[in-house]
Amino acid sequence: MRPPSAGAGFAALPATATWRELAVEFAPAPCESAQLSPAEEVVCAYVRQGLSNREIATALGKSERTVKNQVSAVLAKCGVPTRARLIALLR
Repeated sequence: MRPPSAGAGFAALPATATWRELAVEFAPAPCESAQLSPAEEVVCAYVRQGLSNREIATALGKSERTVKNQVSAVLAKCGVPTRARLIALLR
């Protein structure tokens, strides 16, 4: 299973999957030494797809603020200052 593209619907995500299962399904963490949590790995995969915090929140059933906090944690752990640099690192 691949993460949905920005234009695709979010029906591709299994409703019964756990965070750990979702993290395994997506590409491995780009910042291997960063020790991202499974939830952060999933959020990171969606950031790589170019989704906004609001779109990620909708896809995962989380609040936008939670996603924003997780994106900030990923940026800090990976040592990049911006979302654009994170996306560049992931490619």
